[in-house]
Amino acid sequence: MAGGTHLWPVVDLDDLLSVLDLGEVGPGRFRARNVTSTLPTTLGSQTLAQAVIAAERTVPEMAVQSLHGVFPRGGYADREVDVDVEVVQSGRALATVQVSFRQDGREHARILAMLSVDEPDFLSHTATLPDDVPGPDECADLPCALLPWEVRTVGGADAVALDLSASPSLDVWMRCTKAPDLPGISRALLAHGSEGFLGPVAMRPYPQSEIARRGGRGAAAMLAQTITFHRPFTLHEWLLLRCESPFAGSGRMYERIQIFTHTGELVASVASQGLMRSAGR
Repeated sequence: MAGGTHLWPVVDLDDLLSVLDLGEVGPGRFRARNVTSTLPTTLGSQTLAQAVIAAERTVPEMAVQSLHGVFPRGGYADREVDVDVEVVQSGRALATVQVSFRQDGREHARILAMLSVDEPDFLSHTATLPDDVPGPDECADLPCALLPWEVRTVGGADAVALDLSASPSLDVWMRCTKAPDLPGISRALLAHGSEGFLGPVAMRPYPQSEIARRGGRGAAAMLAQTITFHRPFTLHEWLLLRCESPFAGSGRMYERIQIFTHTGELVASVASQGLMRSAGR
């Protein structure tokens, strides 16, 4: 059976890059549109990407180090968005900004971003990538409508098949050679690209028959996501997303992702929490 990623909204890369070109209407104030997809609501992944751009344009001498986004309600995909950036603190090495997304005065997302300048290592240690992880050349294409670039995993679409019963973990390779090779764009696109695997990974232990027995899959949505960028990277080279869902329960699902370069360097980490309820709720 086809993998669950075929249920994702369809996104075009040129359109995604276009919505990252925020229109500035004043200091720390931007006007943006939403990416066109098959959903009537705004995508949290796109909002995270736009927050990277808005934060770095407001504090241009620094780069986003971490993002923490919460999504209390859905926005409307067919309406423009007011993006307001409040500088909470700005010093020589660190700055903190709050990015709010509003439509018609109604806030639907808020993201706290910390930015920093490059600093030398004082202490240095990192997670390591096991030698036995299959590389991208050993993996098959994983069709992901939400991610308009190369995505691969062992088994391809079968790795997220709806009738699968497997551990709640997944190794996914991705690469985007058609986007500008700019650090800010890479951070924005990785923020967008890391959001969609929460549901497929959390659902892997439960075949479709088990989901049906529990009442069927109902509401699912991203509630909060934190991204930390550790080292510079480029999306023009393969990145590995090591995804695991160590907890699901109480109507929620949780995921952690470690992101490595193809040479095994840890460059980013993600933690996500989402809503997952039965159809009867």
